[in-house]
Amino acid sequence: MKILRIKAYLFDFLILLIAVFLIGLAFPKTEYSKTLETEQGAILEDYLSHQITFQEYVTNYGALYYEASKNSEPMYLCYLLFMLGYFVVLPFVWKGRTVGCYLCNLEVERFDQGPLHPWQLLVRYSFTFGLGYVFINNILLLILSSKTYFVTISIVALFQFVLAIFSAMSVLIGKEKRGLHELVSNTELTRIIDKKKLES
Repeated sequence: MKILRIKAYLFDFLILLIAVFLIGLAFPKTEYSKTLETEQGAILEDYLSHQITFQEYVTNYGALYYEASKNSEPMYLCYLLFMLGYFVVLPFVWKGRTVGCYLCNLEVERFDQGPLHPWQLLVRYSFTFGLGYVFINNILLLILSSKTYFVTISIVALFQFVLAIFSAMSVLIGKEKRGLHELVSNTELTRIIDKKKLES
């Protein structure tokens, strides 16, 4: 079962990477975005060579990062819409399956065997595929100033990474073999039993 879970994750991750690549192609970098990247690189070099303090780095780099993120807001929105469609809508209407789950003969079910709700899928995949990060990033861009945004989204990214690692470890070495994402969302990944084979 562990091998199947890993395979399903890798299939879904590959599809996510392809989607990110294609969305990136739909939003080519402008001269302005390239200029922002160059300036970010220069500030990072200044900080690493101890020419500016950490506070100056956070202020200056944060302002550029915020501006670059605002410039990429339509692309981030497309990321969010794709992830919501693939990780929430698709498995909700397709009996708990993403393409990765389908290829590995797995499905997401409620742990208490009740009907699966979209919010459970939202919570589940917020932990494992960064859906939570993308969702929060889109909201923070609308409500926070540049410095606050940079610091906050950096903390969110770190928190997302820790949650993903902890969730994976709890599946691999935990007693219940259920990840944190499954415990919080009250879901589990189960193998689809071929009824015809079962009857025979």
